[in-house]
Amino acid sequence: MTGEIIRGLILCIVILGLQIVSAAEYFVSPSGSEVNDGTEQSPWPTIGFAMSQIRGGDVVTVLPGTYPEAVVIDVSGPAGQPTVLRSQHKWAALIQNSPSHGIYVADGITNILIDGLQVAASAIDGVKIGSDATVRNCWIHHSSGQGITAIQTRGVLLERNLIELNGSDPVFDHGIYLSGTNNVVRSCVIRWNKCYGCQFYADPPYSSAECQFYNNLVYSNRNGLAVWSAAGQTNYIFNNTLAAGRFVLHANGGVLCVSNNILLGRSARWIFSAEDGAEFRADYNVIWAAGRRRGPHDVMVIDAGVVNPTNGLFWLAAASPARGAAAGGLAPPVDFFGYEQNQALDVGAFGYRPGLAADRRVLDPSPAMPDYWQTNVLTNP
Repeated sequence: MTGEIIRGLILCIVILGLQIVSAAEYFVSPSGSEVNDGTEQSPWPTIGFAMSQIRGGDVVTVLPGTYPEAVVIDVSGPAGQPTVLRSQHKWAALIQNSPSHGIYVADGITNILIDGLQVAASAIDGVKIGSDATVRNCWIHHSSGQGITAIQTRGVLLERNLIELNGSDPVFDHGIYLSGTNNVVRSCVIRWNKCYGCQFYADPPYSSAECQFYNNLVYSNRNGLAVWSAAGQTNYIFNNTLAAGRFVLHANGGVLCVSNNILLGRSARWIFSAEDGAEFRADYNVIWAAGRRRGPHDVMVIDAGVVNPTNGLFWLAAASPARGAAAGGLAPPVDFFGYEQNQALDVGAFGYRPGLAADRRVLDPSPAMPDYWQTNVLTNP
């Protein structure tokens, strides 16, 4: 009995010890110093130096300013507690002119959260991540390679990012370039990238499977969205607004489930494009009138009825044919702005709201200030 009591006490001590251990937060400022203690009042000078000092699960908060460095994250977060790199104020911390990737998550490093940073003019990719990583609220632009890359990954979440003007090669450089399983891209604005806005690509044995792409606005890239996958693998494209001058939606191999999307293009054969046995299972989409109907509930239109695409306002106007045309049983867990939702009535990335329909701001050209997500007055349900 005494032995069981002792073991029980030891277990309680271990559990309590785990509860006591919490993430530490450290701060970085261009005016900081390596002899400082990393507090907000006494910050460190570079993100790289901070990364060399922290433990997995700690938080690095970057104060406003410009950071001309290549940031490497090489500390995995423990289960349920990611290692966090975040900007104190959205987009106010600028990682600029990196000689390689702007932010690079080292090989084998997992459970990372990158939040609110601006990454510009990287010599390779803006952000390169591994599995179980989240990139949210970031503005990633003018990278020479991809905006965001995630190679052979699982459990990646990309949300509420503005990804634009990335790439130098019109064939190989995209806004987002990723492969793997169970990856999610949602509520992003992806525009003016050199080739595709986003490409899920096949990289055997990982390929791309059970990935979801929803609530995204993709426009003014050379091409819209491509999904390459092996036969028998399935991916899901729903509640997006996609507009492109060339390929709007391209599938290579596998099965692509496509519903509740606005698909706008200039060539009928490039709105739905398939090769290598790819299969579209598509319905409840609003499609440019010269395109090809894929399902009995598709709506063919000359004008999708958005507010002002020239100004970047792809909100639905009151008379939009996308209103009320969505598949009733298919709803993302949240809408574009992050509000929880149980149903999606309207097709596209944005459900109709009178405040949005009356919006007169200019969200183009870049930068979008205020950005797409700073619309609480207009969108609050």
